[in-house]
Amino acid sequence: MLADVDRAVAALLESERLGGQAAKVAFDAPKKEWAAARTAPTLNLFLADIREDLTRRTTTLIEEVGENGIVESRRQPFRFYNLTYALTAWASRPEDDHQLLGLALHALVQYDYIPERFCAGELAALLEQGHNLHLRVGGKIFSDRFATELWSAMGTDYHPFLSVVISLPVAAGVSEPAGPPQTVPPQIVVSSTDDPIKDVVRGRDPEAPEAGIRTRRRDQN
Repeated sequence: MLADVDRAVAALLESERLGGQAAKVAFDAPKKEWAAARTAPTLNLFLADIREDLTRRTTTLIEEVGENGIVESRRQPFRFYNLTYALTAWASRPEDDHQLLGLALHALVQYDYIPERFCAGELAALLEQGHNLHLRVGGKIFSDRFATELWSAMGTDYHPFLSVVISLPVAAGVSEPAGPPQTVPPQIVVSSTDDPIKDVVRGRDPEAPEAGIRTRRRDQN
């Protein structure tokens, strides 16, 4: 699934004419060895972090309905994970880096989510279920020290970068079979030891739900 996201973002960027030519996109860690080995201007999408977006966690179970319209199973709702990429541009001169990065920024901010035409594999199945891959560009990544820490870890020269965050829905849990379909109306009996009369509340008939709910009173004897 993560590889599908990589391919979708790369396809989006490569579909744009950046500086009159298609962009080359790489996902390697931007270390000194990689920078020295590249042979053309390149956009580097380094996947820096994956973490769940807890603000979108819910507990409402998803009902899976069969062809007959009856709930056959239930499963946990999707969980959403933020994939954070550090996007950098690598050309021959700093001004060329800036131009390439600016063109990439302009291409990405045209969309609030990854367009369907770039989504294949498991991502296409997610779109069929009504999920989009939301896209955010240029936000703060974790802390003000992240940039310096990143380049220190890579052992290469500092490059300005854009954060590219994609929200990925992930199916959680396993399907649990639902109980057998209801065939008779539910019935609740309310009574008191001090009163010979009891109330009987009968729910909707599964065969005729439009009939509504019926309440009647009768002697316990």
